[in-house]
Amino acid sequence: MKVRFEEMRWPEIADVLKKTNVVILPIGATEQHGRHLPVNFDTHSAVHYANEVARRVSEKHDIRVLVAPTISYSEASGIPPFKKLLPGTISISAETVMRLIEEVVRSLWTQGFKNVLVINGHRENTEAIAMALRKVNLEFTDAGLFATSSLLLATDKWAEIKKGEIHDQGHAGERETAIAMALQPENVKSDECYSGSHLFPLPPKYVMPLCREQVFFYSRIGGVRDSGIHVKNPCVATKEIGDEIIEAVVEELIEIVIAIAKSESITHEEQV
Repeated sequence: MKVRFEEMRWPEIADVLKKTNVVILPIGATEQHGRHLPVNFDTHSAVHYANEVARRVSEKHDIRVLVAPTISYSEASGIPPFKKLLPGTISISAETVMRLIEEVVRSLWTQGFKNVLVINGHRENTEAIAMALRKVNLEFTDAGLFATSSLLLATDKWAEIKKGEIHDQGHAGERETAIAMALQPENVKSDECYSGSHLFPLPPKYVMPLCREQVFFYSRIGGVRDSGIHVKNPCVATKEIGDEIIEAVVEELIEIVIAIAKSESITHEEQV
């Protein structure tokens, strides 16, 4: 069963509109991920989650899930104290990211798709996604608009299986390295992996993704080395850990997608 927009003809897509459906929009970035990971990590992982969830839900439930063409450019200006982008990083403004998401989602809504889930693979997209969906929702109050970050899913499972410290959840850290080992091992250069340093302005419990980032914006990040890594030790990652966390994320996303489809029946009165 086809799930990717770009592989379908418009009559096939039109047929999906007659059924209960959800469109997944994966969003990533083209950004350095240390010396050992490819620049496509954020995009590649988001696309994998989207495709896998769409396939499983469409095959096993009375819900058609499609995956919209991926947005693979983002604001990726580099992690301070870098003064310029490392080679391979392509960065656009946050305003452009927001406008692009807004217009894509509005287009999906106006042609009849009532449920859109954005799967974000790049932390810095979070605010742009939220603002874009907010703008569309103010215009179309009945639209089912949702967004999640794959880095913030399956955190209980991650706490259970990780080998390193809480700091290693971040950019090019143990979690991302393990996922890359599982999804695209041919693009991982394990012998180039080495420990970075992490100098955050606040205690880790307030700023690390595993803790849902109670302080959701902070600057003055120090300790970044020339490799682009600021986590402590990504080198403890394994493919087996990657397989486990990927499956846990997919399972949570499936639960979210099914709930989104069911939410169409919720009336305004029931929500009050």
